[in-house]
Amino acid sequence: MNRTILGGSPSIKELLNLIRRVAASKTNILVTGESGTGKELVARMIHDAGPLKNGPFVPINCGAIPENLIESELFGHRRGSFTGAVNEKIGLFETANDGTLFLDEVGELPLPMQVKLLRAIQERVFRKVGGTDDIHVDVRIIAATNRDLEVSVAKGLFREDLYYRLNVILIKTPPLRERKGDVELLANHFLKKFGGRFNKNFTGIDPEVIVALEAYDWPGNVRELENVIERAVTLENNTRITLESLPSALRNAARTRIAIEIGGGNGKPNSHAGEIRLPAPDFSKGPIQLDKILSEVERAYLTQALNHTRGVKRKAAEALGITFRSIRYRLTKLGVDLGTSDDEEES
Repeated sequence: MNRTILGGSPSIKELLNLIRRVAASKTNILVTGESGTGKELVARMIHDAGPLKNGPFVPINCGAIPENLIESELFGHRRGSFTGAVNEKIGLFETANDGTLFLDEVGELPLPMQVKLLRAIQERVFRKVGGTDDIHVDVRIIAATNRDLEVSVAKGLFREDLYYRLNVILIKTPPLRERKGDVELLANHFLKKFGGRFNKNFTGIDPEVIVALEAYDWPGNVRELENVIERAVTLENNTRITLESLPSALRNAARTRIAIEIGGGNGKPNSHAGEIRLPAPDFSKGPIQLDKILSEVERAYLTQALNHTRGVKRKAAEALGITFRSIRYRLTKLGVDLGTSDDEEES
């Protein structure tokens, strides 16, 4: 199992350097970032390089456990302490003793639970539900969230004292759109992973697929890229990943990265991503097929606008300064299929 963040972009190099610097201590750490950016992987890397690496790494998703059970999950309970407590239970704090407790989505904790968590983190002491004895543990606390906890504190949804107790060191995981140089590396890594899992032999990924992957914004980040490659490996019948095995949103992202060259009228990838290059026409080579060139320009702008608005045609029309009826007409004329619904009515 890979427990290393892959990438060579500046943001990833900075992240890896910070992980190395903080791992040697037992200091509380708060990891923030969008969903799918590898927050748990960061926590595991810190644990594996830290003084408690021989102890357990115990993760808990604070947002996935019902409010009435979260205290029992964290601290355990005595037999008979509440209805259904037929046996004594060891909580995750105790399970993580001499190791790391990873509190994922800590911003989802209800306020009453935050009070009890604060004492446990401050003193490394807690009591089981229904218990009277203090239990002492030696655990490292790493918390993670995709929320802005400062905003939650300001709204009274998250305790300020708990926030500062967790946020001794802050680590931010960069979204994939800010580390585009890593997309190809990650795609090939996932290709090898799923090719082996599904017993398929691939020789690589077509260049236009890389163009599409690097053009996409990746709202789901690395997790979404992994899912896209798994899908492609599953559907692909060739020995290379081709555009046809990508979702429509990614195929259309590729079109916006194609340079339009007047000479032959054929688009091909270029190093100036996102540009439409229109060199001076050379009439000595014959007609330049102006209608075809203008159609490709129109297609590129329509596709870019729809990608920008996540396929919402009305917003794309506003971005282009045209009416909703006009964008529907142009999309139909050009045969652009972006998987968007056509059931919107013009007001």
